[in-house]
Amino acid sequence: MARRFIIAFSAMFLIPLLVAIYLFFEYTGVSTRDVPRIAIVFFFVILLGTAGFLITRSVVLTLLRTSRDAEAIADGDISRRLSTDAESEISELAKNFNRITNRLQRTVDSLQSSRKQMQTLAGQLCDTGSRPGDMSATFDVFLNTLLSLSGLEVGAIFLMSTDGKSLKVRVSHGLGEVLEIPVIPAGDGIVGWVASHGQVVTTSESMPWKGGDLSDIEKTMTWALYVPMAAGGKTRGVISIGLKQGQKEITSDDLQMIQNLSSQMAMAVETAELKRKEEKAYIETVAALAAAVEARDKYTRGHSRRVTEFSVEIARRMGKPDWFVKDLESAALLHDIGKIGIPDTILHNTGPLPPDGMAFIFGHPIGGENILKPVGSLARLCPIVRHHHERFDGSGYPDRLKGEDIPISARIISVADSFDAMISVRAYKPTRDQEDAVKELVRCRGSQFDPTCVDAFIDYLREHPETGVLTS
Repeated sequence: MARRFIIAFSAMFLIPLLVAIYLFFEYTGVSTRDVPRIAIVFFFVILLGTAGFLITRSVVLTLLRTSRDAEAIADGDISRRLSTDAESEISELAKNFNRITNRLQRTVDSLQSSRKQMQTLAGQLCDTGSRPGDMSATFDVFLNTLLSLSGLEVGAIFLMSTDGKSLKVRVSHGLGEVLEIPVIPAGDGIVGWVASHGQVVTTSESMPWKGGDLSDIEKTMTWALYVPMAAGGKTRGVISIGLKQGQKEITSDDLQMIQNLSSQMAMAVETAELKRKEEKAYIETVAALAAAVEARDKYTRGHSRRVTEFSVEIARRMGKPDWFVKDLESAALLHDIGKIGIPDTILHNTGPLPPDGMAFIFGHPIGGENILKPVGSLARLCPIVRHHHERFDGSGYPDRLKGEDIPISARIISVADSFDAMISVRAYKPTRDQEDAVKELVRCRGSQFDPTCVDAFIDYLREHPETGVLTS
């Protein structure tokens, strides 16, 4: 392009120049011998031509640079910007083009952020299958993703109770102290109506709800969208998102996206519920087997139940969340299930164990793990059962784990298991009272037991001295 410009400009310059010289000599009567006048004419012609060439060349080079930058942007390099240090018209054009590119960059960044959020949400939803007892993080990610994608600022997720009589707030964002009474009776207000009818409702100052009294949560939002979470022909809850101030227009595409995500969330809730029922049935079956194992030995009857009670108390005093306590309760109930494989000759032995006896004893945690493995959703309990005989100093079994490497649930069960063993009547050892058992816990604090777990359990024993009554 630059070469074509030089050739074209030269031609456009030389031809008028030759014509001007011819006319000058033809009509002015200037003699070819009048060198000064001719020199002056040539000087001004060359000066004007050179100035025009340089100015036009500058414009062309700017256009070329702008063209290359625009081509790079078109090829995907949206970080590229046009130069604005040119002629006023071209500079203004470049500034406008850069503003468009900046808006495009922000749109791309927003889409990338939304994509990451959707990926995070999808990961959380998938993780729900393996941890059905803890969906709080999933709900929180889901709600924040919806608010981000829809451009709204506040919201809450209401879940239907098992009896279908009420809806309770599971997670919320931006509502603050309004949630002092987070339970709404089914059929009341907008949330109850949406849950009962399975229809989307939008409310605003210009379109207020006329179906009855509203809860404090519903009154908080000047503009709100209520979407049912339905799956399998059943409403699992209601999603409420909106604004505390102002109004908003929501597109049909955004509404469809929110409804699709709500359906996926409802399916995740349904899947988690099914898994919980499956787990409950399996745990009840295995617990029955564990009770059968304990029934084989009169000295261990009720042991798993007591260990479970102690473990739950320790966890609660350590401030563990409900889902953690629920998993711990199941694991504690099943912690000795591996003893199913121990022969009666070893299980009832009152003297020295036979040569192969210790192998059975050391192997029962792994045996318990293998019994739980067939149910994939119980995989989270397997490490607890496997490691409940590890010691804090690393001298336990089966893997000689140490300190924080031992699952915290296993460390809790270790304290509860040892305490019950000490205060219970056993054929192979003398029985201790509560005071002696507590002294042993303190003596082994930091070596066999996690100090934090021991401290929490001793606090519980101080408040419940009846716990140490000898068990027979």
